[in-house]
Amino acid sequence: MSARTTNFHTIIRERRWKFEAFCIHWKRACEELAERDKEPRLATVPISRRTFDRWMNGELSESGPRPDAARVLEYLFGMTTAVLFGPPSDRVDLQQPTAASAPVLTDGGWGNPGEILLQAQELTTSNTDPALLSLAAESIESIVQRYEDQGPQRLAGEARLLRKMVRTLLLGRQSAGQRQQLFGLAARSSGLLAYMAVNAGHADVAEAYCVEAEAFADQVGDVGAKMWVLGTRALNLYYVGDYAASDAAAAQGIALSPQSPQAIRLWVNGRARALARQDDPRGAVRAIGRALDLSDQQQHLPGGVTSCISFEAYSPARTLANAVTAHLSTGDVAKVLEYAGQIEDLVEQSPSQWTRTLVSLDVATALLRQGRPDLEQALSLGTQALHTSGRAPIQSVWQRATELLKHTGNWQSEPVVRDYASGLAALNYQPAVHTEPDARL
Repeated sequence: MSARTTNFHTIIRERRWKFEAFCIHWKRACEELAERDKEPRLATVPISRRTFDRWMNGELSESGPRPDAARVLEYLFGMTTAVLFGPPSDRVDLQQPTAASAPVLTDGGWGNPGEILLQAQELTTSNTDPALLSLAAESIESIVQRYEDQGPQRLAGEARLLRKMVRTLLLGRQSAGQRQQLFGLAARSSGLLAYMAVNAGHADVAEAYCVEAEAFADQVGDVGAKMWVLGTRALNLYYVGDYAASDAAAAQGIALSPQSPQAIRLWVNGRARALARQDDPRGAVRAIGRALDLSDQQQHLPGGVTSCISFEAYSPARTLANAVTAHLSTGDVAKVLEYAGQIEDLVEQSPSQWTRTLVSLDVATALLRQGRPDLEQALSLGTQALHTSGRAPIQSVWQRATELLKHTGNWQSEPVVRDYASGLAALNYQPAVHTEPDARL
């Protein structure tokens, strides 16, 4: 069948969408259509490069695209497939597709850490499409906004596709301004994957993405991005139990710009929690104090409880939530309950199930460690937290839920303890095998 020009071909050329960019729009359309029509199978309608190339060449069977693919196409472009694959003279409004531009891709694994780092060219003239830079920036923000609802299992594939698109753009030519923007986007797209790998328990992969993200940030002197990456590295080291290295990574980040709002996260999520785990309560308290002071000095901080993966500065509530965890590790139960009480309303209003779960687990553990342990209340909170966390919790939820169970050692025969243990065992958490470099979700 000979190639022919169609509305589909013309739209794709006008948008300057390569296959990777088309996939971004396709997967978002799949998820939106599945939600709209209450048909979950539509969220994973596949698209292959071979099919895309056939559509670009107008090579369709007499019956056209398969039924589910046709539904996605019609939703994405706002026209029937008969018009879409008809000659350009039949075109209707081709200005914008009907589906939002932020991507969704639930497929794919993490990749091999040894192949992650990309060395990009530094060129002075530009052939980079500004629309693709805007798409990448919007996609990063979309992932951040959806992360605590959908998690790494659903968003890792999308993030990898985004990273691939940005890497492709890096191979082109950019103006000086575009180069600064593009390397910042590259640092953040790799940073997203680093953070997701931490939450999924893939420590080796997380470090590889941190190395890549840091290299991108260094290329253009993006201090804010580098501080964020060092905070993510500190978090990764914290969860593998290397608390001294975690503290050192956070301290390295703070040294880059001590008054930056990014330093709030490094003090309270990085240094304070690592120092507390190293049996240095005074150091932990000093670090919490520095975070709170720096937070008070900022004129503009986000409200509510910011997303854990956000590239913004910590909101005051997010800072206190981390202080709760640090104080729990030092054994200062009074401070745990005090700070948790201050953010209770914001936590309850937060759409993040992880935030509600983690704070509840910290409070539950504190109730067991206080002078007069309240077993019933503690495990009631703990059980509620398990239900809130969903069937596939992230690593931090699993760790804290397990630590809560360890603190019930004196009450193992109590029915409420057995019930909590059964609920914990029922969670679908599979710790990653860190010796496997290309471990997949």
